[in-house]
Amino acid sequence: MMGQEINSQISGDSMAGKQLPSTLCNEAVEALDAAARTHSFDDDLLRTAPARDMRLQIEAMLTTLDKMDPDRMLARQGTISRLTGADIEARLEFELMGKRVMAVADQLRRAAGNGKHIRSLLADGKKDIISENARLDAVIEEARQLLSRAHEVSDDFVHARFERRLSNLIAMRASNDLALKQIDLGMQVLSGLLDRFTDVDTLLLPLWQRKVIALAHA
Repeated sequence: MMGQEINSQISGDSMAGKQLPSTLCNEAVEALDAAARTHSFDDDLLRTAPARDMRLQIEAMLTTLDKMDPDRMLARQGTISRLTGADIEARLEFELMGKRVMAVADQLRRAAGNGKHIRSLLADGKKDIISENARLDAVIEEARQLLSRAHEVSDDFVHARFERRLSNLIAMRASNDLALKQIDLGMQVLSGLLDRFTDVDTLLLPLWQRKVIALAHA
């Protein structure tokens, strides 16, 4: 019955824009405990490796394109090469390398798609943390005001518990700020790599394809 009264008091205060009772008591400590229970950010998102995968795939693509030397293939299309069969060997090598380019391009697109998904999740997590910080700021300010009004402490034990809970909330708030910085850094890295992917996918790869078509007609 007493628990229902406590919940009703806290609920009533929350409806009025307050999350703590008006006096420093056990109910105020419980209210801070309730304020500390929140949906935490998934730190595993910061430990995933889409940036590493994208970087490796971009490097693999650039290396593969660099090995596609059309001049070397054309140099083996002369009369002597035709007599020795070197021209056919050169064309086969070029075709195999072309298939390798397309396979690497598919892997790069999958890595980029995963990178975009993780970046979107990070952006959502950032919004949640910013909203959570606003709520924590309000609770922390309210708790500080409650402490400042408690000039005569009737229960030192309750006062110490309340101060400890408040310190925990302040630590949570600082941890959220650190998480925001890590999220921003992760999103910046992913955005930079996604820009590089766009350059490869919309510029380098189409240029290579046009060159291959021109060689085929030649």
